[in-house]
Amino acid sequence: MDENNLAYLQKTLDYLGFGTRLNEVLASSIYRKPEKFSLGINQRYIPWEFRSDPGQGVDQMHFELHFSKAKDADVYFLNSYRAELRRYNSADAVVQNFELERDNRMSALQSYKLLCGLSLQKEIYIKNNAQAMDEQRSKVPVWFKLDLSVSDDRGNHPMNRFFPGYGYDLERAVDKYPFLGLKDPEKKEALLKALRFGNLVELPLKIAEREEPVYLAANPKAKTLDIYSRDMKAIRDEHIFGATQSAMENPPPGKKRPFDGVLPPPKVAKQFPWQHQGGEKGNRAGR
Repeated sequence: MDENNLAYLQKTLDYLGFGTRLNEVLASSIYRKPEKFSLGINQRYIPWEFRSDPGQGVDQMHFELHFSKAKDADVYFLNSYRAELRRYNSADAVVQNFELERDNRMSALQSYKLLCGLSLQKEIYIKNNAQAMDEQRSKVPVWFKLDLSVSDDRGNHPMNRFFPGYGYDLERAVDKYPFLGLKDPEKKEALLKALRFGNLVELPLKIAEREEPVYLAANPKAKTLDIYSRDMKAIRDEHIFGATQSAMENPPPGKKRPFDGVLPPPKVAKQFPWQHQGGEKGNRAGR
């Protein structure tokens, strides 16, 4: 057994958020020298809406980690893992297979957030051009979100990636709404950081002259925020701003927004969120 290879795999498991509980069974499996093997582990997560009262419910995650042996050496690789989420309020499981390289090394916690329907941002390496060497790669922040409404023949959900060129401005999305308590730049930056990490954040919001506690999450596809009440019911813009203002900001199809004296930006070529920008090979970047 290659001790260096074992140590590397154990370190990788810890980095991905699986801790050290699998260390002994991993060593035992490698000692038998199979071509492939899988290890399972269960983890529990407290939903963000229950952080102040964990007794209300717990989400259950089961991970099945897949290892394979190199063809020409006695070393093993962690190639992928299968994540299964059973939420506190649903009997149906949500399942996804995460390939470490293709999916940019999603950690256990990040996979949990994605299976909950949240979006998160990671810095990943991309090649500057098709012929670039590894040292010519650069890091870019990319938003990730699973499309849980559809699945392929393997039961996997498409992973949507939104590159900087897509134009999602998180701070601008936050500034659109009358949130309270964000005059302190440090508090605002902490909020933006939490949203980029894929967290569901609680914050007071001014609705019809009242202060209401709400939950918010990033929505890069729509270039806005998802806002929920304390019982996780979606709150629409017209409820926050009133039907008149919301209609002016988001006119129905076929109607133009009233001219406000500001000329629109020049048109640019349309870029779809799934389009690659020079590649996106994963690395250990991001959280």
